[in-house]
This record gives sequence, C-alpha cells and structure tokens, in this order.
Amino acid sequence: MSSSLIGCSLRLRGHRSHCRREASPTGAPRARAPGRRHRARRGVPEPLGDAEPVDVASRVARDAERQSRAAAPRAPGGGHGRRDPGDRVHEQRRAVRVAGRLVAGRVAHRPQWRRRGVARALLEELAEHARANNAKRLIAAVRGDEPEGARFAEALGYRAFHERIDSYIDVPSFDASGFDDPDATAARAGVRLATYAELLREHAADVEVFQRELLPVIWAMARDVPSPTPMPEQPPPFEQAKRMFFEGPGIDPPSTIIALRDGRTVGMTVTMVKENGTAYTNFTGVSRAERGKGIALAMKLRALRDLMTRGVKLFGTTNDEQNAAMRGINRRLGYVPDPPTTMYEKRLS
Repeated sequence: MSSSLIGCSLRLRGHRSHCRREASPTGAPRARAPGRRHRARRGVPEPLGDAEPVDVASRVARDAERQSRAAAPRAPGGGHGRRDPGDRVHEQRRAVRVAGRLVAGRVAHRPQWRRRGVARALLEELAEHARANNAKRLIAAVRGDEPEGARFAEALGYRAFHERIDSYIDVPSFDASGFDDPDATAARAGVRLATYAELLREHAADVEVFQRELLPVIWAMARDVPSPTPMPEQPPPFEQAKRMFFEGPGIDPPSTIIALRDGRTVGMTVTMVKENGTAYTNFTGVSRAERGKGIALAMKLRALRDLMTRGVKLFGTTNDEQNAAMRGINRRLGYVPDPPTTMYEKRLS
C-alpha cells in the first residue's frame, strides 16, 4: 500500500503558514506502519522535535498529520519498527518560535481517485498560492516507509534536506535494574536532580524570577540541538515563552526533571503526559560544560521512574538524525525507532 506525502511549510514574508496535504502519489489510502498503529491506538501525540528545535508552525502541521493518521486505514501487524542504532545530548519537541499568523490544514482524496493527478493538482495549486504570497520554498515530510511518497516528491522537484526519527518505549516493560540509580549518577557529577514540581514549591514566593532565570539557560541548550532551521539568538519575550515552556499541557511538573549545580540549572528534560496514559519528551538538554557526565541519561531515568509509578504506558520522543549521542541514550534505554521521516524542500522561483 502506498501512503502520502506531504506537510508543506509556506515561509511567507512576515508570517508562516503550514498546509498539511494528505495526497498519495497513487491516491491510495494512507497505510500506517506497525509502529504508527501502536502509537495511534494509544493516542500518543505527534512528535515536535525531541532532538530539533521546531517552530510553532511545525507543531501545528504535525498535529494535523497526527489527525490524518487517526482517520486512515490501519496496516496489518503490530509492534514497532526496526531499531536504528545511533549515538548528541539534546532532545527537543517544543514549539519555540512564532513569526506572525499560522494556517494549518489537511487535504486528502479517496482511493478511487488514485492515479488521476489529484495530488499533483493539489500541490501545484499550493505552489501557486505560495508564490502569490512571496514564499521562498515549500517543505514536505515523507516517512521512511513511504517510498512512493518520496519518489512522488522528487518527481515534483522536492529535494531531501533533513531527517528526524520518532521512537517509543513501552513503560511497563522498562527494567531499570540495568542502570545506576540516577540520583547517584547525578551526585557523582556534583549535581542535584529535582522535579519541576519540587522547584516550584521551593520558589513559591518567586516563581516568575525562577522562570526568568531558567529561560535563557533552556534557550542556550536548545540552540545547540541539531535543526533544519537555526534558532534566533534571543528567546521570545517572557510572557510568550512562559506559555510555551512553563504552562499548559506541554509540561508535566512531576516528570519534568531539572539538573542543578549549586542551584544553577545545567540540564532539563521536559515531559508532557496525556490523560490516556501516554507521555512525550518535549525537550532534553544539558549545558555544554556538563555534557559527557551521564546527566542526560540520569534525567531520563528519573522521568521514567515517575511515569512508571503513574501507570503511563508509552513514552515517546523524536531525534534529529545527526543527534547521535541522544539517539544512543534512547537506544540504550530501549526506545524502538519508527522509520525516519525525511524533510523535503522545493525552492520557488
């Protein structure tokens, strides 16, 4: 079975918009890979960049992609995809940048319309809309188990430029006995691990001061994460950043772990937890001077320990293909990768 292209990013003058297109090169229904089926059944949120900074537009587009998959026919089989070995100590799944208004959508066509040029016509229409709005390029996402989608994208002039890998761990099956106690590991490195919930209580009288001090540290770590698009040097205004990083469903205080040296933040892993028993890493980072000391692994182990006590079933993350160290940590923990997602771009004249 074939599955579809395309999440397109219009990089417009003064604003961004993303248009999610569910249009197969053959018009066939989107076939979900076994790992996707397992994930969708449990309601796991679509990845936002565990190893790559991703702007808000990307987040919206991937949510649209997740909704598309939920409505698609399921492929037979179960379980996860093939393991992909790897070895960088950063993860990022957080929307970190806004530039004007956002537009997201999804277009699909039925199986009986396959091989009639529908997908090509839709994409040509999208390209015309992009040019009319002074867009410089279109961006598309194609999964590794979608060879027809990749061929179709290339035939339309898209070229691969970036790759990310989604992976998941079955939390109830995780065995922590093969790892050192994370707090002991942190202590050997001279740092303390604390949950964000603990630190909120400790800073109850000055939460905003604490968050303002935390923001530039997070930003500096996030800028080191491999990404197809460089992050700005400066973080967004505090009120905007506060909504992104410190409020709402994107952060679960009990399973969000912060590493501190003498009260200074030197590492952080941000976790979100859904009511349906799934969780996702929105961000993991360690300051440059503290890398190579086992802090990232210790933070992930602490997060897993909390999730296990709460009955979370599945814990997901996304890594940039270049982020070898973080991918290696996740592989060691037992994360099972899905086929990689390749980002394609088409330059517009």
